[in-house]
Amino acid sequence: MNEMTNNQDNKNSGRDKEPFLRRAMDAFGTMFALNICFVIGCIPIFTIGASFTALYAMCIRLQEDEEETVVSGFIHEFKRSFKQSTIAFLLLLVAVAVMLAEYIMIKRVTGFISTFYTFVLIIEAVLVALVVPFLFPLIARYNNALSITVRNAMVLSITYLWSWVKVVIAWFVPIFICVKYPVVFVSIWYMWLLLLFGAIAWGTTHTIRKIFRLNEQRIIDTAEKERKAAEEAAKEAESDESESVDEEGK
Repeated sequence: MNEMTNNQDNKNSGRDKEPFLRRAMDAFGTMFALNICFVIGCIPIFTIGASFTALYAMCIRLQEDEEETVVSGFIHEFKRSFKQSTIAFLLLLVAVAVMLAEYIMIKRVTGFISTFYTFVLIIEAVLVALVVPFLFPLIARYNNALSITVRNAMVLSITYLWSWVKVVIAWFVPIFICVKYPVVFVSIWYMWLLLLFGAIAWGTTHTIRKIFRLNEQRIIDTAEKERKAAEEAAKEAESDESESVDEEGK
């Protein structure tokens, strides 16, 4: 274990000593390759969820210095998470379709019905916004049932609210600008095909990995406390039992 740690430290130290320009070019090349894989993976449309999961899985693995070929690793992660990621994406599409239908209804009606559906729409939008930023990274990182993953995504968003804000801004602002101002999209559309998806995912992965580490450490600490509490309870039970035996002997 110590040897593995030392090798990892030596690897990190060696990488840190590399010229900044070389490290920057390596990162650029990685983001470019990931972006191309992601765009190709999204072509069938219904595979967007699996492509997002594979994108984040590779960003996490590469940033944790796991030796991996980008293309083969992306394909492996795409296949591994295809079923769950696709189901998650299709459920999100259904949720968006329902919200769009409610929005259209709100525009066409007045009075109590309009107020009621506005309230419902706001709640649904908040829930979806809390789930989406961490949903596919969680699928990429952990092997859990989809219901558990959705719950964990919401819990992480609420627990680490500022990190959730940073991830949302990183994705939402560029997309909003391109949708709001089509002239911007016309000018930079090729950047989305070549780099931007990979760059945003690569940048937000730093924040997401930090959250995962903090949460994993919290789980470990909680489990350790529970173990110690169980040991202390067992010792107290043994002590009480021995005292009762002594009293019976007397």
